Amino acid sequence: MSGSSGYRTQDVVMTPSGPMPAEKVHELFEQVGFEPPSGMPLQDAFEFLITALQKQSKQEELRSTPPKGRTAVSCTRDALDGILKEFGAEAVRMEPLGVEVKGVDTTRPLDPRLVGALELLMADHGLVLFRKQGTPQKEMGIEGTYLTGEQQCQLSLAFGKGALHSTHGNHGECPNRDIFRLSNDPNHGFNEVGPEWHNDGSFVREVFGYVVYHIVKAPEGPGQTAFAHLGKAYDALSEEQQRHLERCASVNSNGGVVHPMVHTHKVSGRKSLYLHTGMTGSVMERVADPEPGKKLSGIKAWNREEMDKFFCEFTALLDRPDISYSHNWQEGDVVVIDNLAVAHKAMPGAHKSSSGLRILHRTTCAGLAPLDPAPELNFPLTLDTAGPCPFKDPGAVWVEGYVGFRWGDYQKRSVPH
Repeated sequence: MSGSSGYRTQDVVMTPSGPMPAEKVHELFEQVGFEPPSGMPLQDAFEFLITALQKQSKQEELRSTPPKGRTAVSCTRDALDGILKEFGAEAVRMEPLGVEVKGVDTTRPLDPRLVGALELLMADHGLVLFRKQGTPQKEMGIEGTYLTGEQQCQLSLAFGKGALHSTHGNHGECPNRDIFRLSNDPNHGFNEVGPEWHNDGSFVREVFGYVVYHIVKAPEGPGQTAFAHLGKAYDALSEEQQRHLERCASVNSNGGVVHPMVHTHKVSGRKSLYLHTGMTGSVMERVADPEPGKKLSGIKAWNREEMDKFFCEFTALLDRPDISYSHNWQEGDVVVIDNLAVAHKAMPGAHKSSSGLRILHRTTCAGLAPLDPAPELNFPLTLDTAGPCPFKDPGAVWVEGYVGFRWGDYQKRSVPH
């Protein structure tokens, strides 16, 4: 075969079963639709393909967690203290957000009434923190005290819809299909994920309801995850800014789903901001009433200068110490967030090997309801980001792909997620 076919001429390749003629290797490539990198020797191309197929097979064999449906029993504020006391749980307020819950063992099934109380705490305060969870483990060769992948998945099923929504890839050391394994060492997990303020699952209408984070290996140095209260962020805006953003919606760059930039939280009733600063392809604003028969009439798309300015201001707002805090992970920590009450991001030390080995497991719970713009805005619920920009505004931003609009000093940040 000529070099133009993507690999160098070679008569045979060596396999575990013995030599394989080059023509048989070419047939295998065609069967699986594999196009080797240009100039790669045939032996290397064969070994590359086999490794990829083995990884794919391993991912397909990973166990998924079957849904069990919603079991949590919703809690009223009047009943909250009594339910916590009944189950021996103590809630300690954290500032500026979150509640540390003591007296709960997350390796055991949680009573549905207690889960309802925890959901109410998260709706109001953003997250709940459980310290010193798990038992001595050596899963994937990592010694420590933590939950197994199976235990974390079962804990996650207790919240929201009682189903996991797992769209992520699986690292080679991932113990379960529904675990997203993150690490500052690529040998132990995916690195450089999530350095910008975001909410998980923004690429679907039913944004993930709850997210469970569990540290498997806490770093000795910096490796924090920051959390920001989106209700407090809304309250910090001027009334003029609030009214402005209530007329706006973001278009996700990875699928075109449209989400409001201000929504009313369905449990707390609190108005909250919402924006994925790493995966937004466009921002649209209702500036006039729609004209009959004209789909996007009365809608303005922001230009690059407008988006850049707002994304920088939004980030500065969420970075404020009265709105967010950086969580220093300790062995055994479990953090559960209400994904519509708080945003989060990985701090720079989380991606650096100099911090010491860091391994974090994330599980995402299916959303309970669509996060759609208010009906009176008359926005489309989705737009085709793979197609041409549908807006006629000069300089309208229109970005498609896993990475959305790049703003500010983005060259200094890691890959957004």
